[in-house]
Amino acid sequence: MPLDILFEIFGHLHPLDVLHLARTSRGLRTILMSRSSLSVWVSAFSNVRGLPFCPSDMSEPQYANLAFDEHCHV
Repeated sequence: MPLDILFEIFGHLHPLDVLHLARTSRGLRTILMSRSSLSVWVSAFSNVRGLPFCPSDMSEPQYANLAFDEHCHV
C-alpha cells in the first residue's frame, strides 16, 4: 500500500494507537519514527482536544509515550 494512503489512515488514530502501531513491527517502526511521518503525529495529536502542543525538547513519539502510555517515567 502506498505511504500516502497509510499516512492518511494513521492520521485519524489516537496518538497512543500510532505509538502502539509503531511498536508492532520493524517496518512500521522505521516508517513512523522517521521525520517524514511528522504529519501523521501532528494529525493524531490534533484528534485529542485540550492537549498542549508537543514541547520543543521532545519528539512527537516521546510526547505520546509520556502523555498516554501507562509506564512510569521517573
